Amino acid sequence: MIEHGALPSHLSIAGEILEARFEEVIAAYEERLLDIGSPLITEAKTREQVMAQACSVLEEVTAILHGREVPSDVQQSGAHLSDNIGVSRASSNVHAFHSLRAVVAFSEAALSVLVNNLPPSSTLGNEIAVVAIVIQKSFTERVMRAAFAYANYLLQKTHESYTDERRRISRELHDRVAHSIMVAFRSLELCEVYEAKDPSKAQARFNLAKCSTQEALELTRSLSRELRSTPAEDGLEAALSDLLSISVPEDIWSWVSVEGDESLLAPQVRDELFLILREGIRNAVTHAEASTITVKVEIFDDRVKAVVEDNGRGFAPDKEAPQSEGGAGLASMEERASLLGGTVTLMSDLGKGTRVELVLPSLPRNQS
Repeated sequence: MIEHGALPSHLSIAGEILEARFEEVIAAYEERLLDIGSPLITEAKTREQVMAQACSVLEEVTAILHGREVPSDVQQSGAHLSDNIGVSRASSNVHAFHSLRAVVAFSEAALSVLVNNLPPSSTLGNEIAVVAIVIQKSFTERVMRAAFAYANYLLQKTHESYTDERRRISRELHDRVAHSIMVAFRSLELCEVYEAKDPSKAQARFNLAKCSTQEALELTRSLSRELRSTPAEDGLEAALSDLLSISVPEDIWSWVSVEGDESLLAPQVRDELFLILREGIRNAVTHAEASTITVKVEIFDDRVKAVVEDNGRGFAPDKEAPQSEGGAGLASMEERASLLGGTVTLMSDLGKGTRVELVLPSLPRNQS
């Protein structure tokens, strides 16, 4: 590690050059990002963050080359920027790899300007190497901080996702299973009341109790299956078929198709794909008033495409999409897809049904 006091005094010339040509370095950096097609400057917000970070790094590097303490406001702004950048990259679905490429681009820009303007000397190579190390150290600390923020954001979203899932299952237990059991209990009480004076009513209540008990049993089994840590461990097609048989009423025709090699999918992609499609199926059952619901999954070498489509009532393009119970709906699907680098597209026409299209990178499992 290079400390401030360990830098040769003549490196202040390099600091003076970088200070004098500050704007030139920043412009060269931006040009390199454009050349490599970096997604970091395609949007105004991310571009502003990237350029502000570059300016902060350059201020820190020039201070070190002059042998000065880095100003506290530069340190604080750099730390704040790094935290914001990490969260922004994660929420915008920009992989951390692009930040590393940006570090290389900045180093190339700064060193290129420096090489073109440093006076010739026998120690020129050493000077350039030291400046490169100073730049690397400054950027590495910021990238590490941003990486922690990036990872923490994703972990938080994953935790929220599982928390939402637990809440949903809790609602299912309370609203559906407990309700069915209560209906069965009250029916048996009435059966006792009617048993002596009206056997036909007693029999009807007894039959209702049996149906309600059976319904509670099926719901409990369904929730038990959903609580497994890997909901699609037996394969997507089997899991989706099972889901349709449980979730879709008998008067709605449903169909599922899975094409391609499921072994190409990493387990986390397969499981998240199932959960996203499950949300789409539930929305269709709850809101579409459809007579047909179809699910189609196509697995390619580099991506997965899936569609949930119904022939229900749909909604106008300028209206907000219906949400499933608990307020999840499309937002939940989009968030899960985004965490894996995917997208969800909703298409609907009033009276003509709804189509939800999902695309995820396949993230192939490692081959042994």
